[in-house]
Amino acid sequence: MLGKCPFGFMHSLVPQKNDEKSLPALIKDTNSRLYSATTSYHSLEGHEELNEQMKMIDLTEEDLSLLRGMKPAVERNIEYIIEQFYNTVLGVGKLEQIIIEHSSIDRLKNTLRDHIIEIFDGNVDGKYIAKRLIIANIHKKVGLEPKWYLSAFQNLQNVFIQVIYKEINNDLDRVKGVQTVTKLLNLEQQLVLEAYEKENIREKEEQYKIVKNELKQKIAEFSGELVDLSIDTNASVEQLVASSNEVNTSFQRTAASALESQEMAIDGREQLSDLSGQINRIYESTNEMELSVEELSKSSKQIQKIVSAVQDIANQTKILSLNATIEAARAGEHVKGFSIVAQEVSRLAEETKSTVVLIGELTNKSGKLSEQVVKEIRTVQELTKSGKLHSIETSRIFSDIVNSMQSSTQEIVTVEEEIKLLIHTIEGIGSTTAQTAASAEYFKTATDSL
Repeated sequence: MLGKCPFGFMHSLVPQKNDEKSLPALIKDTNSRLYSATTSYHSLEGHEELNEQMKMIDLTEEDLSLLRGMKPAVERNIEYIIEQFYNTVLGVGKLEQIIIEHSSIDRLKNTLRDHIIEIFDGNVDGKYIAKRLIIANIHKKVGLEPKWYLSAFQNLQNVFIQVIYKEINNDLDRVKGVQTVTKLLNLEQQLVLEAYEKENIREKEEQYKIVKNELKQKIAEFSGELVDLSIDTNASVEQLVASSNEVNTSFQRTAASALESQEMAIDGREQLSDLSGQINRIYESTNEMELSVEELSKSSKQIQKIVSAVQDIANQTKILSLNATIEAARAGEHVKGFSIVAQEVSRLAEETKSTVVLIGELTNKSGKLSEQVVKEIRTVQELTKSGKLHSIETSRIFSDIVNSMQSSTQEIVTVEEEIKLLIHTIEGIGSTTAQTAASAEYFKTATDSL
């Protein structure tokens, strides 16, 4: 528990001796001095701003003298003042809880008694100011909000006004007493609230320093990580650029090979077209050969028929020659010449027969060879026909290959351009990353200097 009360007007102070004059008489005496002399404002050495505050609320030495004159009346009513005050304070659950946590009711009543008496001592000096600042710090520590402090002061002021109206019958004197008490209570509120504000500012500054240091640490860590990340990213980008250049080189080689292959495919298609033309010509020639061989075969057959006819004639001639020889033998010496002719005819018929037989064999052999040639020609025709079909199919395939390679080559060229653009973009990223690293380093340096 704290040794001090949570309310500023409850701190223990040493009371002064009571003034022997009555309160109404003292007020009248003070009024007469105010009207007969220049107003004398209370001032404290070394507290220029506070002096200005007291001057602004018109707190004079006469007011302090009047407070001292009011002290006996306050002492007579001190128990009533305390009871009225705490009846109101304890009616607020939050304030009661603060009192229970940090002090006790009896202790606070004794402290309030001493504090009230000190107010009417009329001694506003450095010690008085220092105690009010201590009061503010205690209020702040126990969690008493300014609104409850001001409410409590208003409550105390209301009780003082009741006492003044009870002890003083003259309205002008009552007004003067109320004004004097109000001035001093206002001064106490100024002191305490100013201390509240300074403490809040101090706490905010401390919190700001804590947040600032944490922020600096976080920024420094982030900046360091960003620098490291930027360096790693820059290295990765450089590696990526190198790899992209290698890929681009490979694509260029591939594009060159594709173009060369395309040219070769076009040449192959042209050569295949020439071959197809040659096959067509061979096919046409074989057709002509087949017709010629067929004509030759027909001629051979005609020769065979002629040979057969000549052979028949030779046979008949031989028979006639034989008959002529027989008849010549019968005729004797008169037809001897005719017999020689018949023999020559017989020999000629025999030779003719032999020649015709030979011609027949040759024509027969020629016919067989013609048939064989026709057969081979037909085989060649089949082969050339098949070759022609394959040539057409191969030509079509070559055309497809050429078209496909043209499309592929165009795609490769397009990809090459895209890779160049990608390399340019990556280099831009690398440059940006380098700038980010520099910015992060600058950011880190700037943070360290905060």
